[in-house]
Amino acid sequence: MKPPGLRVGMVVYDKSNEMVAVVDDFVGPFVCLSRPTGLTWRSRWFSVREGTPYEQRQLRAIAALHRLRHKGLGGG
Repeated sequence: MKPPGLRVGMVVYDKSNEMVAVVDDFVGPFVCLSRPTGLTWRSRWFSVREGTPYEQRQLRAIAALHRLRHKGLGGG
């Protein structure tokens, strides 16, 4: 069952882990979440809410910082 109001690709706030993330999938009572850093986890859908505009900016900033820190680490 897909929780009402949530969709894949949506920026959300996971209250149980106190982190902003993106919805990747739904598996039973769980929402599969990820961050730009590669961290992934599952949380029960009732502890996840839509991210605020501030939290959406926060996630974009995390992604930009992660890209910056890993820039040039590929060798060559």
